Amino acid sequence: MKTKLLILLSIATFQLNAQSILPPIQEWHGKSELLIANASNKWITTAETSAFTKTPTYDETMSWFKKLADASPFITMTSIGKSPEGRIIYMVIASTEKTVTAASLKKSGKPILLAQAGIHSGEIDGKDAGMMLLRDIAFGNKKSLIENVNFLFIPILNVDGHERSSSFNRPNQRGPQNMGWRTNAQNLNLNRDYAKIDTKEVQSVINVINEYDPLLYMDLHVTDGADYQYDITFGGLDGQGYSKSISNWLDKTYKTQADKDLIANGHIPGQLLFALNDRDFSEGNILASGEPRFSDAYGDARHTASVLVENHSLKPFKQRVLGTYVLLESTLKILATEGNSLKESTITDRAKRESPLPMKFKVPQMDDKVNFENLSIAKLKEDVVAAPDSLKLLGIESKIVKSKVTNTDYVEWTGKPVTMTIANFKATEPMDLVVRPKGYYVPIWCSEVIERLKLHGIQMEILKEPKEVAVEMYRIQDAKFQDDSGNVLPYEGHMQVKGIPVPEIRKEVFPAGSVYISTDQPLGDLTMFLLEPKSPDSFLSWGFFNAIFQRTEYIEAYVMEPTITKMLADSPELLKEFEDKKASDTIFANDPNTIYTWFYSKTKFYDERYLLYPIGRNL
Repeated sequence: MKTKLLILLSIATFQLNAQSILPPIQEWHGKSELLIANASNKWITTAETSAFTKTPTYDETMSWFKKLADASPFITMTSIGKSPEGRIIYMVIASTEKTVTAASLKKSGKPILLAQAGIHSGEIDGKDAGMMLLRDIAFGNKKSLIENVNFLFIPILNVDGHERSSSFNRPNQRGPQNMGWRTNAQNLNLNRDYAKIDTKEVQSVINVINEYDPLLYMDLHVTDGADYQYDITFGGLDGQGYSKSISNWLDKTYKTQADKDLIANGHIPGQLLFALNDRDFSEGNILASGEPRFSDAYGDARHTASVLVENHSLKPFKQRVLGTYVLLESTLKILATEGNSLKESTITDRAKRESPLPMKFKVPQMDDKVNFENLSIAKLKEDVVAAPDSLKLLGIESKIVKSKVTNTDYVEWTGKPVTMTIANFKATEPMDLVVRPKGYYVPIWCSEVIERLKLHGIQMEILKEPKEVAVEMYRIQDAKFQDDSGNVLPYEGHMQVKGIPVPEIRKEVFPAGSVYISTDQPLGDLTMFLLEPKSPDSFLSWGFFNAIFQRTEYIEAYVMEPTITKMLADSPELLKEFEDKKASDTIFANDPNTIYTWFYSKTKFYDERYLLYPIGRNL
């Protein structure tokens, strides 16, 4: 018993000191420290009273906001949904408008900023920064920030994960002491859910986007990975993606001014950083716009200016929170002065009807199988001829060390600041181009998909009576239910599928209650990403149509044998095709069931809807 107790104590001691073995920390002080409230301030936050070692619980946070809203005419608190465990997801609105509704805020003509924190609830800097900023708007000297801008703030999106709090949740992050969990109560990653919208949390956010139509949408995160000098990173794909005019505004107008404000307050802003080899920057940095499963890429797909913020996990919690405060304040100021130019850029992008539309992008000359969620497999081809951009990196020195445990190499960060020039690869080459159809017919029995399309805010027409139309449809060949490594594993609650969509023209009858979706609408591009099989975030890819991959009628051998004999006797061409296939495919030649199925598929008895994707493209 004594030995067991000593072991438990030693484990506990290690866990309690786990953050002490993080890479060396650089001492930091900045002008933004002046934002910290005086201890006598009635509205001082938990982060401030604890010297930025703690963050408040869900109940403490919402109680604080309710009191703030009751005390200030400029702060309103509203429910936008409930979590799987029944917690209310609150949104706080800061506005000088007398009536605070989606309609009234839009009617005001003022730019609307929507910022959310805690989509990964261990990455909670945004919540504490938002509390401080809203306090100062209500009772400090920052009311002017909302005179020309309406501010929507979601303090905690992943409210259930937030309450799965522990000091052991994020070992790569330096504070606070208590951190929430990455996924929600269903073990789903909310920032992989924007396309398929399984979760109540993301459905709530998309409903806010549809109702309020924010001019700019910010998603506040904290990194997991490599060490560098920057404490706050965002942006970097200038003029790229699906909303090029918005992207140019974000790069040239927004990031330029926000960087100045951060630097003036003692912070070190940078572009988003993802090491190409997933450990250090010796092989360069890589940037990709991602798929619309991610918040910022989803915003890009629906032509809403979207900013992904990644605070650096190895910087002190205080530094990260204060940097987020400065960025939020800067964003409000920029929208007040430059909101009209962003509106013009948004109108431009929403009016475009690009065709063909790429379903994704890759780095020029890079292997198109690069998985940007697992950058460790990213490898350049030997024949790369397009030089990447260069990036002046304010880095931290690293060295390769041989592990005494695994006998393999790992990276050790020394804490010494270094400046280096590295390759900066950008995913800008279009892939899987799809010609834009006039629209899509979705049959009534695809009710789950129709409902999710509605949740996205996509406009559609419901057929009042059956309609026969000539459409292009896909038959999905060579379907594989596995990832790039050949593993057959569930991902975010789904069995994903990849296949080759082979088009065919058909006359199809769509029953009454089916829907027609025109692509000539602001969310036309998003419609294509959700319905085109080539899209990695289509409903087909997420497994919503897996039933098309099963055959439900069969034919017995005693029927096939005489049928095949007659087929071969009647068609010398079929006989030659059969012999050639046996000669070229030994697996086929030695598998009787496969041979029977091959002949069966050439009869009128075969299910002509097998592998047929049921969505019709109106050309």
